[in-house]
Amino acid sequence: MQDDSKRLEARERARPGGRPARAVRSAIAWVVTGPHRQPAEIEGALLRQSLTKARPLVISVLSSSLMALIAALMTGAPWAYGWFSAELLIGGLRLWLTGRLAKAEALGRRGNTSAPIFAGFAAFTALSTGSYLCVASGEWPLIVMAGIGIASLVGAVSSRNAGTPRYGFLLICILTLPFAVAALRSPLPFLFVVGIQLPLYASGVIFVMLENYKVLLHLHHSERENRRLAQHDLLTGLPNRALNLQRFDELLASLRGARGNRMRRPFTVFCLDLDGFKDVNDRFGHAAGDAVLVAVATRLRESVRELDLVSRIGGDEFVILLPGISPEEASAIAERIIAAVAAPFEVGAQATVAIGISIGAASAPADGETADALLRSADRALYEAKIRGKNLFVTYRAASAAGLVPEPGVDSSTGTFGEQSRYLDWTG
Repeated sequence: MQDDSKRLEARERARPGGRPARAVRSAIAWVVTGPHRQPAEIEGALLRQSLTKARPLVISVLSSSLMALIAALMTGAPWAYGWFSAELLIGGLRLWLTGRLAKAEALGRRGNTSAPIFAGFAAFTALSTGSYLCVASGEWPLIVMAGIGIASLVGAVSSRNAGTPRYGFLLICILTLPFAVAALRSPLPFLFVVGIQLPLYASGVIFVMLENYKVLLHLHHSERENRRLAQHDLLTGLPNRALNLQRFDELLASLRGARGNRMRRPFTVFCLDLDGFKDVNDRFGHAAGDAVLVAVATRLRESVRELDLVSRIGGDEFVILLPGISPEEASAIAERIIAAVAAPFEVGAQATVAIGISIGAASAPADGETADALLRSADRALYEAKIRGKNLFVTYRAASAAGLVPEPGVDSSTGTFGEQSRYLDWTG
């Protein structure tokens, strides 16, 4: 969570603009977040939920516009017509901005969230000003209408902005406090009671909104954890087959331009298999074997770049996806992995074991343009590494040149036929 917050802060510092622009962005970031910082994806989801609910917004715009129209027809005062004009203008703008944001989100793009927030503040300021003037007019029908309208909109704000409680709190204060002050100052008999009651009512709604925020937060964290469990290996914490294939699809999609078949952004696939791991399980038991796998996963992560994806696909088999890398860089990373895994592992009190790792590599698009083809090529290279003596790195091109590339049905660990490759049986 702290890492997410640091990345957001660094991103804000890197964005263009002077100190005033950064101050505005910081203020907006504070307004749309909750009492405690959350992972960026959760904060983004809560913000989108608050800003893209079109139906409550339509009702809100219609309600406030109707209030302003009634005030204009009853009083004929310039302030009432000005209020009505402001409601139409700002309300239309809010609906347009919300629709634009929802469309951007549907297309997978990052929409502008600052404009809807500013428009919301402007809309509630206009409504609050009009409600204050309704009380100041001394017309009981307008006072009752404004009070009912404010009470209903406070509830709507609490519901629509439960994911952004600070923003909801500010909107509720903007909406209720001027009306309460006007009621307290009004010479009309007993109207001051409304001025006392309204802040208490608003406080109650705010507390309900905060409780709803906690519920939403719990749901989002639960969904995030469920996704993590579905996409990560429980033992090592590495991405599993599902996340590996998802990333595979993303990299394959980047191979081709938006138009035509022009290749771009090549990447490399490593298929890795531990050497001597079975002996660890046989000599020290499966608990020791699990501890070694966890340690191997850590060493693999430390040996690759931050943008590379290390995944465990089962047993002692791993796949690494390395986007935008040259053959020389891939070879250097492979050698670093081999050296890291070759270091002894502690498996108990004063007991250590040594294992190795064989790596086969294939590059896209030269060695394949689909996940199946690339894994098949990398697995054949892995087979070549195994028969050369294990604990080696071999590319598919080198394996092909050696003339020792097995057929697709060969098991890379045993060299026997009749069984589909372990790295291919989960791509379909």
